[in-house]
Amino acid sequence: MRRFSGIPRLFRLAFSAFSFILAPTAWALASAPVYEAEIVAEHEHNPDYYTQGLFFDQDNNLYESTGLYGRSRVIKYRLDGDIIAQTSLPPEVFGEGSVLAGGKIYVLTWTDGLVFILDPQTLAVEARVLRLQTGWGLTFDGTQLWRSDGTDRLFRHGLNLESQGPPLLVRDGLTPVRYLNELEYDPESGLISANIYGQSKVAFIDPASGQVRFYLEAKSLMKNAPKNPEAVLNGLAVDGSGRLFMTGKLWPKLYEVKRPDGLRKEE
Repeated sequence: MRRFSGIPRLFRLAFSAFSFILAPTAWALASAPVYEAEIVAEHEHNPDYYTQGLFFDQDNNLYESTGLYGRSRVIKYRLDGDIIAQTSLPPEVFGEGSVLAGGKIYVLTWTDGLVFILDPQTLAVEARVLRLQTGWGLTFDGTQLWRSDGTDRLFRHGLNLESQGPPLLVRDGLTPVRYLNELEYDPESGLISANIYGQSKVAFIDPASGQVRFYLEAKSLMKNAPKNPEAVLNGLAVDGSGRLFMTGKLWPKLYEVKRPDGLRKEE
């Protein structure tokens, strides 16, 4: 037995090295945690709005861009539903996500490559820029625009809509997270939230790594959703106080949702 005494020690060293190598991979395979959405308050929402983009300005006025050919428009209104201003997009375009950035409103279109730039006070169209490809969601982190196109990628753009480097690949561990739709940047946590088309979960993404930090499960919000396959969860907005709001396409309600525990900056 003495001549084999060195083998167990060698085995232990090899096993330790193997475990060290596997440890990051095991972490990368782990799924992001899921929090349940808790409704704080309900507000009326126009059930004719095919919601594509949703955001607040510094005065907590709500803006919403809607889709569908011949029905796409941008509406500025108060939380009580009182409309301040609205404008229609040309009938030949399909409106998509929108955001306020650099004192202007940017509105994507689906497959036309057009971006409409609007005055935030009157919603008058100031420019049409043929610059981008497919557009789904849009948000602004204070420095650059982030665009989704329904894949697992997020694209960065300057205010002139020029590309700002390669796309960010969004992953839950090693798994691609596809069908990213409406986007919202949360200044307090530094995370980007994204609706996932056709799903009841919202992904909260680290823009530095592309990793999903956690999901917010919003099935509780869908109780009043129309029985319509088009009436999917879509619409995320954070107001000046950090309150989180969510709605869906053709939904009759806009929900204020409790900020989940994961929505905070890491020390």
